[in-house]
Amino acid sequence: MSSSSTRWNTYKKLFMIAAIITYAVLIPFISNYINTPERGILGTFLIFLFTMMWGLKGGIIGAIYSIINLGYYIANSPHQIDNSFMVLGTVLYFFIGIALGTLLDVVRNQKANLSNLLESLKQKETNYHHLFDSIVDCLFVFEINDIYDQIHIIDVNSVACKMLGYEKEEILRLTCYDLIGKESSKKMKYIFGKLFHTDQEFLFETIFITKNGQKITTECHCNSMRNNGKVFGICVARDISERKAVEEKIRYLTFHDSLTGIYNRAYFENEMEKYDNLRYLPISIIIGDMNGLKLVNDAFGHDEGDKLLKIAAKCLKESCRQADTVARYGGDEFVILLPNTTNHEAEVIIERIKNKISQAQFGPIPLSIALGSETKTIISQDIHLILKQAEDKMYQQKLMSEQSNRSAIISTLERTLIEVSEETELHAIRLRTLCDQMCEKMNLSGSLKSELRLLAVLHDIGKVAIPQSVLTKASELSVDEWKLIKQHPEVGYRIAQSSPDLAFIARGILTHHERWDGTGYPRGLKGEDIPLSSRILAIVDAYDVMISGRTYKEKMSNEEAIKEIIRGSGTQFDPFLAKIFIEIITNQNDEMC
Repeated sequence: MSSSSTRWNTYKKLFMIAAIITYAVLIPFISNYINTPERGILGTFLIFLFTMMWGLKGGIIGAIYSIINLGYYIANSPHQIDNSFMVLGTVLYFFIGIALGTLLDVVRNQKANLSNLLESLKQKETNYHHLFDSIVDCLFVFEINDIYDQIHIIDVNSVACKMLGYEKEEILRLTCYDLIGKESSKKMKYIFGKLFHTDQEFLFETIFITKNGQKITTECHCNSMRNNGKVFGICVARDISERKAVEEKIRYLTFHDSLTGIYNRAYFENEMEKYDNLRYLPISIIIGDMNGLKLVNDAFGHDEGDKLLKIAAKCLKESCRQADTVARYGGDEFVILLPNTTNHEAEVIIERIKNKISQAQFGPIPLSIALGSETKTIISQDIHLILKQAEDKMYQQKLMSEQSNRSAIISTLERTLIEVSEETELHAIRLRTLCDQMCEKMNLSGSLKSELRLLAVLHDIGKVAIPQSVLTKASELSVDEWKLIKQHPEVGYRIAQSSPDLAFIARGILTHHERWDGTGYPRGLKGEDIPLSSRILAIVDAYDVMISGRTYKEKMSNEEAIKEIIRGSGTQFDPFLAKIFIEIITNQNDEMC
C-alpha cells in the first residue's frame, strides 16, 4: 500500500514538471496573440506554478523566466512600450516570486515540523504504552476529585487486567471502589483524600476483588500528580497472596504444634505471661502426661504413637472452653491455661478430659492420661511455681496409677494377640504345663519357672504389631511378609522392656526363635549363648504347634511330633533338652496307655 502510494506521488510530480515546462515553452508563442495585461497574468501564473513546485528557488526561476519573456515581448512588440513598464514588471515578478516562495517555504517547513512533532508524540505514546505494559506489577492511573466516593480509572496495564480477570475496556468503566474489597474501602477513602490534598506517597496492603469474586491481597505504592488543575493518582500494586500465605504458615508453625495442630510450648508461655494479672484471677493450670506412649512407639511404630497424640489433643481441645489455651508442652505432655477458673472448676474439666479420653477409639491399647492442676488465687503468687505444682501433682497421680495402667495395657495386648493370631488361651495353658514339667524334671529354680510360665503366655506378644492377614495367611508367605514375621521378637522385647513387670522376660522374648546351630533370628545366637528359658520354650512351643496344627500346617500325631523333635535335635533344638523333653512326653504316653 505504501509502495503504490509513493509511486503515484512520483508520477504526479513528473506530470506537474512536464506540464510546467510545456506551459513555460508555450508562453512566448501565446504572447503574440494576447494583450499586455493577459501576458502579465500568464507570467504571474507561471511564477505560481514554479513556486508551488520548487518553493523560493522555483519562484525566483519563474520570475526570471517571466522577466526575460517580458523583455522579449517588449523588444519585439510592434507597439511602442515605455521602458518603465519593464522595470515595473521586473520588480513585480521578483516580488511575487520571492514573497510567494518564501511564504510557501515557511508553510512547508511548519507543516514538516508539525508532522515531525506528531510523529514524535506518536512514538512517545507508543513507548509509554510499551513501558506501561512491560512493568511486571499492576499499574493503575486514576483521577481524584473532592468527591472521594467516585474515583475513576483512566488507564491500566495488561498485568492488572490479567490479575483481575477483566478486559481493559471493562476496567475503565469501573471506579476504584468496584475493585476493592469492602473491608478495605474505608482505608482507601482516607488514602484518596490524602493523595488529593498532599503530595505524600503511601505504601500499604489492600484487598482486590477479581471478576469472579476471588480476593487477592496486594501491596500498593501510591502517589499523586497535578496537571491543569486536576489531580491524578498512580498506583503500583503487586500480588502478595503467596507471600502472605507463607507468612501465615510461618506464623502458624511458630505458635502451633505441627503434629497435633494445637498450640505449642512457646505460645503457651507467652499466654501465661499475658494472663498473669489481676483481671484473670483465679487462673488455673492443668498439666497432663499420656500413659503408654513409649510402649506404642516401640511396639507399633511412631505412626501409631503420633495417632495417639493427635487423639489426645483432640480430646483435650473438645473438653475445654473457647477461652482456654490448650498446648502440647513436650513429647507426651500437654498443658492447659484456664483464666478466671477456680480449682473446683479445673477439677470438673479434669474429669471431663478423663472421660473423653477413656471413650476415645484407639486400637492397640486403652488410652489414659495422668492429670494434675493448681490454681493461682492472689497476684503475689508466682505463675511459674503454680505450673511446677501442677506438674508435681500430675506425677503423683501417674505414680499412683502406674501399676493399674500397665496391667490394663498388658491385658489388652494379651487379648489382642489372641484375636489377631492363632495363639489361644489353651495353647498358653499347655505351654505352661509343659514348661513346669521341664523345670521339675531338671530341678530348676523358682525364678526360672516363673519366667517360663510368663513366657508361655507372652513370648509372641510382638505379633500384635503384625497385620492379622499376614499372621493367619494359609498360603506361602512372601519375602516381605517373612521380614514382618521375623520382627516380632524385637517388637516383643521392646514391649517387655517398657514395663518393669515384664522386663525380666524381655531377653527370653527376644531369643525364643534362635536355633541351636546359630541359624535362627533375630541375632543368630548359637548353643548355650541362647538363654535356657528360650531353649526350653522353643521345644515345648514347637511340639504343641505340631500336635495342634495351624492354618498353614496340618496337625501331627504324637509319634510324628516326637520324630520331628528328634530330627531337629542338635540343629534347631538343644540336644540335651530335647532328650529330656522326649522322655517326659514318652512317659506321659506310657502312663496314658
